[in-house]
Amino acid sequence: MPALELVNLSKSYWKGNTEHIILKNLNTTIEAGEYIVLLGRSGSGKSTLLNLVAGIDYPNAGEVRVDDTNLTQLSEEQRTLFRRRYLGIVFQFFNLIPTLTVEENVLLPLALNDQNNSQGQRKAKELLQEIGLSDRAYSSPDELSGGEQQRVAIARALIHDPVLILADEPTGNLDFETGQQVLALLDRMIKQKGKTLIMVTHSLEMIGQADRVLKLGSTGLIPEKFN
Repeated sequence: MPALELVNLSKSYWKGNTEHIILKNLNTTIEAGEYIVLLGRSGSGKSTLLNLVAGIDYPNAGEVRVDDTNLTQLSEEQRTLFRRRYLGIVFQFFNLIPTLTVEENVLLPLALNDQNNSQGQRKAKELLQEIGLSDRAYSSPDELSGGEQQRVAIARALIHDPVLILADEPTGNLDFETGQQVLALLDRMIKQKGKTLIMVTHSLEMIGQADRVLKLGSTGLIPEKFN
């Protein structure tokens, strides 16, 4: 079963009497376990596409199917519950909750899914060990560097065993060297756990070990090949 299917997906906005078309008739299938990099210039609709896949936004036409669930047939509340359970999201600006400890931030998806039990807490400690931050479990996010915060965000995105992980410019707020380290960690953990990843970026340097590279443009999603 594919992890994601887009079927004739379209999104536009009206400003006054003018319709601004962001995405038009997108079609693609992403198989379970694939690592996809999504390229495109600024304003091409990359973040809009991620929001549609995450069920945060709603298309004007077409379908988004995640693990054979048609998100366009769900209510806003149902999409929220689906996103909490089946999706992991890594943001550009980390989005850690400053009033929670590092471990509590990692545990947040389990808490939202009523799964914050002893087994979940063991899993959080294991993930913090994997990302090299077991000694910072009780620190607050503002005591960490940017790279460390993004590593915590990756652990948070993985802890509830999601079907699909979405990463929106995960190194956009980091310097080059730190960004490369974070990408290497993300690549290792995704492949180690057999997860499906869609990573949005505008930088060719972020292609890494992707299985496929898709470029979003005016003609839709176009496969890109690199030597």
